[in-house]
Amino acid sequence: MSDAGSHTVWWQRLRLWWQPAVDFLFPPACLVCGSSPGDGGGAFCDACADQLQNAPGPHCARCGAAVGPNLVTLSSCGHCHGDHFAFRRVMALGVYDGALQTAIGRGQLVHGGPLMRGLTDLLIADQLTEFLAEEFDAIVPVPQDWQRRFFGIHSAAETIAERLSERLQRPMRASILRKPRPTPPQTGAAPSIRREQQRGAFEVPAGTDLTGARLLLADDVLTTGATAEAATRALRKAGVADVVVAVIARGLGVSSVRAARME
Repeated sequence: MSDAGSHTVWWQRLRLWWQPAVDFLFPPACLVCGSSPGDGGGAFCDACADQLQNAPGPHCARCGAAVGPNLVTLSSCGHCHGDHFAFRRVMALGVYDGALQTAIGRGQLVHGGPLMRGLTDLLIADQLTEFLAEEFDAIVPVPQDWQRRFFGIHSAAETIAERLSERLQRPMRASILRKPRPTPPQTGAAPSIRREQQRGAFEVPAGTDLTGARLLLADDVLTTGATAEAATRALRKAGVADVVVAVIARGLGVSSVRAARME
């Protein structure tokens, strides 16, 4: 096991030891509204959990978008039809809108780790059958560029990957994918511009043998898929056989969100 993997296992065991003591001294509260957590004892009260799971019902089996109840989406849906992805499929908790969008924004902040872990727990609960059906070898977070790592900016993707690793009992391999250069902010950019900005943004360190590996790629939001696509292409180039993407939210754009609600 690598040094990074050993560190992760050690941290997970330490947290199992001290977490009950922390909960006793500081009783948990909903991370969104501050009220008592729900009956399941999770990070959110029942009302907030319902709001965060804002896209109940069928999802596209390929891109993870919420779809109408009568649509067959074994290969694509209206959101991803015509797109060509290097990854096989996307699993998402809900639509990047409303309470879920606000929670993710807070979870991306410096002290947002607990909120991102809570959102990841909701994702696992919502997609548990799908996660258990996937035979992946390791979990890989979409990495930050060196500037964000240097300034210690919280990596939401790494927090999500760590929680997935803890709950699904699969190793996290943060070191096999890196982002050697920063990319411009993608908010508001057209899909074609996003794809161009992310082209060649990721790489696998030389000498890393990933031949035949099946990986779960973790991030917080997927909109056009440009970031996940660029990361997957780097992994594929290194010999990875299969990539499934797990995100907290599927960003669809305002018009697409309205359409999904009307279906």
